[in-house]
Amino acid sequence: MNRTAGSSKTLGAINAKKTRYYKKTMKKSLILTFILTSILSNVFGQCSSLFSFGAYFETVNFQNQSSISNTHYFWNFGDGTGSNFKNPIHKFPDTGNYLVTLFAKDTITNCSSYYEYWLNLTKYSTDSCQPTITDSVFIYNSDYFIKVIDNSNNCSAYDKGIASGPAQNFQPGNWIWLGGGWQHARFLSRIQEFTNDTINGYLVHREAYKTSPFLYTSAKNYNSCSANYEFKVVSQNSTGQRILFKAMNNSATSYQWNTIALGMPAVSNKDTISQFFPFAQNNLWLVGLYTTGATGCKDTLYQSILVQNTTQTIESINELSQQIHYDLFPNPFTEQTTLSFESVKESTSFTLHNSTGQLIKSIDNITEGKVTINRDNLPSGFYFFILKTKDKQIATGKIIAE
Repeated sequence: MNRTAGSSKTLGAINAKKTRYYKKTMKKSLILTFILTSILSNVFGQCSSLFSFGAYFETVNFQNQSSISNTHYFWNFGDGTGSNFKNPIHKFPDTGNYLVTLFAKDTITNCSSYYEYWLNLTKYSTDSCQPTITDSVFIYNSDYFIKVIDNSNNCSAYDKGIASGPAQNFQPGNWIWLGGGWQHARFLSRIQEFTNDTINGYLVHREAYKTSPFLYTSAKNYNSCSANYEFKVVSQNSTGQRILFKAMNNSATSYQWNTIALGMPAVSNKDTISQFFPFAQNNLWLVGLYTTGATGCKDTLYQSILVQNTTQTIESINELSQQIHYDLFPNPFTEQTTLSFESVKESTSFTLHNSTGQLIKSIDNITEGKVTINRDNLPSGFYFFILKTKDKQIATGKIIAE
């Protein structure tokens, strides 16, 4: 009996030792698994694009919610414009149905992702004319066509002009042939309600837009067989804009850009180009990129580029370079905060906006480098301010009301 009891005690001690060893081994194994998972995640890249937004008519504040490291972002707003800002505030040209796409890439692992959303916007106007369009891409006798349908209301007082695919200035109901090189495209369709007379000339009163993908998928972006490309305005003067174009695929063996401007194609074989576009009555331009990948794969993509004056567009507040130094204290604030800034020789104006870009407060003719912002009935939340002189924006920043 004693031998049996002794054996039971010995066996119990051995089992306890095995349990401690097992727990210790499992702990090490879990730590090792976590480290390996982290390494593999960093090496092979795991990323996800996502955004939310708040809209105030045609002005939209985009909030980037992507999960990705070492990030390069590109926004295609679906209105012929783009941005590399992380959290852009974008003003769309008019009422429309826009396919907004956020592309994200880890510049270390080359992991890439995209997220897109169809955004329906209505621009406020006292004009009784309410333009609305839809489009249809279809096959007839083995050829592709695009047709724009005019659903506008109360616009009979104006002349109409349609732009869609490779054609401009045609009447609603016409079919536009999409053969002859338009293999993949992200067109921008548009209807304009305008007048044209000897006194005022050509004058647009209302517009409506629609992103029109043609055999296009956003999934073809940063891979080695893609002709997708980024674009953004890099400078502007009184006559036009310079736009930078950059191929998303930087490992192709050949590039060929075809920029159709004023009927004269500009051809380049670089992965990045820039070109100046003049402000014009027909301000939609088509830019195409042809690529050949290392495996011999070929791709082509045309996109509509909208060239228009953007001086009234509110830009991203976390990307703008500051022209002057300022201090804001306290921030966050409860009742009152003071903005102090370098004195400038010109009269300065202050505007406060909410997260959707809506104007909340404005103070003009500031002659000293200081302005006091009272809370009044301002709800708790995030706001941003803009300091401007007569000709330019000199500073912008965030204000938080607690």
